[in-house]
Parts: sequence; C-alpha cells; structure tokens
Amino acid sequence: MKQATRKPTTPGDILLYEYLEPLDLKINELAELLHVHRNSVSALINNNRKLTTEMAFRLAKVFDTTVDFWLNLQAAVDLWEVENNMRTQEELGRIET
Repeated sequence: MKQATRKPTTPGDILLYEYLEPLDLKINELAELLHVHRNSVSALINNNRKLTTEMAFRLAKVFDTTVDFWLNLQAAVDLWEVENNMRTQEELGRIET
C-alpha cells in the first residue's frame, strides 16, 4: 500500500484552527451549541477521541457543513494510521487472498 508521508489533519485540528479560533468560540460555548458535554469537545480537539458519526452530524448542523466533510476527515486519518502501523501491516500480510 502507498503510504502518505504526513498524517492527515485531524477533525479536531480542523475544528480548532478553522472554526473555533477564527470565530473566537470557546470549547464551553461549542459544547452548548452541540448539546454535548465540554469533555467531548475537548477530547476531540485534543485528538484524544475520534470523531463519531453522531458528532459529525452535530458539527455539520452547527457550522452549516456536510456530514461527509467531517467523516471524510476522520476516514483519512484512520486510513493513514492503518497504512502506517507496522504491526497491523504485518497482520494483514498474513491474510491469504
């Protein structure tokens, strides 16, 4: 598999640098808009939690984007992580085709 040299930008980084900072929006304020706990937003922004489909729907509604925009960001990160994880690649190599 072809491996990307750089990890794709995470949904949390996009959320922070393209939405929260330019809009001067605080984590607490976004959490209220999304109707979720502050810790959920914080974990996403700090890349301690992956984006869920439900959160993608919430973000799309609040920021007037598509759900696919958010899910594609997460999918790109997930693919990169699998393609660049040597242990996973070794395990996949043992699967007979």
